[in-house]
Amino acid sequence: MYLIPLPQKITAQDGTFSINHNTAIILSLDQDDIDLETAKLLQQEIKKVIAITVSIKKRMRSERESDNNCINFKYDKMDEGREAYRLTVTPNEVTIYACCNRGFLYGASTLIQLCKTSRGEIGCLDIADEPSYSNRGYMLDVSRGRVPTMGYLKTLVDRLSLYKINQLQLYVENSQRIDGFEEIWSQTDPFIPEEILDLDRYCNSRGIELVPCIATFGHLYDLLRSVSFSKYREVDAEQGSIFTWHNRMRHHTINVADPESYTLIKGILDQYISLFRSNKINICCDETFDLGKGKSAVLAGKMTYGELYISYVNNLVKHLQSKGKEVMIWGDVLQKNHEIIGKLNNKVTCQNWYYDYGAEEENFKIFEDNGFKQYVCPSVSGYSRLVNAYDMSFTNIREMAGLGKKYHAEGILNTDWGDCGSINMPALNIPCMIYGAAQGWNAKDDRNFAKIDHVISLVEYGDQSENLIGLLRELSHQDIITFDDIVFFRDYKVFNQTYNQNGIFMHEKSKNKMMQTSENLLKASIARCEDIMIYFKQNDIASRENFHQEMSEFYLAARGVALMQGLTLVIKKHEYNQDVDPLDTPNGIAGKLESWLMDYCNAWRAVSRESELYRIKEFIWQICFILRKYD
Repeated sequence: MYLIPLPQKITAQDGTFSINHNTAIILSLDQDDIDLETAKLLQQEIKKVIAITVSIKKRMRSERESDNNCINFKYDKMDEGREAYRLTVTPNEVTIYACCNRGFLYGASTLIQLCKTSRGEIGCLDIADEPSYSNRGYMLDVSRGRVPTMGYLKTLVDRLSLYKINQLQLYVENSQRIDGFEEIWSQTDPFIPEEILDLDRYCNSRGIELVPCIATFGHLYDLLRSVSFSKYREVDAEQGSIFTWHNRMRHHTINVADPESYTLIKGILDQYISLFRSNKINICCDETFDLGKGKSAVLAGKMTYGELYISYVNNLVKHLQSKGKEVMIWGDVLQKNHEIIGKLNNKVTCQNWYYDYGAEEENFKIFEDNGFKQYVCPSVSGYSRLVNAYDMSFTNIREMAGLGKKYHAEGILNTDWGDCGSINMPALNIPCMIYGAAQGWNAKDDRNFAKIDHVISLVEYGDQSENLIGLLRELSHQDIITFDDIVFFRDYKVFNQTYNQNGIFMHEKSKNKMMQTSENLLKASIARCEDIMIYFKQNDIASRENFHQEMSEFYLAARGVALMQGLTLVIKKHEYNQDVDPLDTPNGIAGKLESWLMDYCNAWRAVSRESELYRIKEFIWQICFILRKYD
């Protein structure tokens, strides 16, 4: 069946319910404003599909028995849980049974999809449904380049809600206006407090918990490079002093040896948490690369790395618990330092992240064995790329959801990171968001990815050919030399930055990859990107105004992937002196990059604030400068 998430139990019946101009949505007198919002959402989505506006009414139960051709919301004491619902469709009426607001919302969401795929002629059936995971979240990075507009965020919330996601985290390093820290956020187009308060209200009306998520240990580049607060940085050496997207993420850990560091972060947290109704907070505390290597080295002589880490984290947790908060942290440091897990405050929820193929069971078992609540955290795999690695993302999501159920995880949090300036346009992430929602709701859904591609194409985009997501997946296969590879080339060529990761210099790794990728493979990729562009243009949804933004982003991805491969051919010839025949001169590929950038900027500004777009413009300018020097 063309539903995503797939309900737990579906029983087909004979007959059809037809939505027409006489159809009404009927609420009980005791239903509240949130249920009314759900009814309005259902009304709105039906109108989008079949251009009919159904009415919304309230009736006493005794009056409702005589209604025909209606969509009923009925309270029911259900054993399955607070988010469960039942949906029955007969020739005369549709009824959503639930015991809470979210149950009605999720029943309505399923009904909307049935309406979309049947064009308002809904086959009779019975659905009994409940989620695999009680916490089903999406985390959006709003700090590493792209700060979304509030309009885009509310549209995203609507989408998350319709796919039964009930938690949203916005990852913050520098993009929230906090008093006393003006030099940190003043250049980032930050959210102001009233915007977060309004978004929190809007999320609540859509059945979503807006959970604060903020860096408090590592990943504090903007805070710790500032004039006022650099004194709290662990390492003062030149390491990471030049801004590159890589340096922003690898350095700038806070100095835990200074008691004032804790006071500083506590002050930020106290302002930040007041904006949210949620009793949860994610304080991150991941990738503390510099810990013990600088100012805290004296302590490191007396304490292990793990003990330094746990002491600081537990202090933050204790403070937040005194404010009534349930604290979440990323679990990577604990996984690598098993001996300290038992010393962590036992009320903390560990967010167990992994973003590649082949998640290892031991990393899930260790948290369960030590009595910790955990979320499993896969990825949409769009960071540092112009098009998501859909094969990897879908496999990662499915593996993580399955292992999470095996080891009794309390939630699944699909992550959308913005490494390399958030180069990836938001529309490219949506299929992975939807699949994460599908696995969070029904971890037993084992439909193959080709089938899932068909379902998302039809349900989300109304693509009757059902090939749109398959085209995006095919585009991802052409992304051989990625944006990330070109970034490492730029960082070495322009800034002389070398990054040693596990004994491998990243610019050398990028160089070897470019040199070893054959000319024929790169040219075949460019040709295939051009074919995919034609298929995008020929898809019916390209002519629909409500999908113009998404299509512009898909076009940009296809053009950008082709340009990265064409640029590689030029670099192979002129930088590495390989015997290849590029499709463009250096000046020609520079001109194409600059034209692409103009369109990219327009698409960025349609859904995002200006924020750090200038860094992407600077990157393209530097690459074009290098190219024209070749000529």
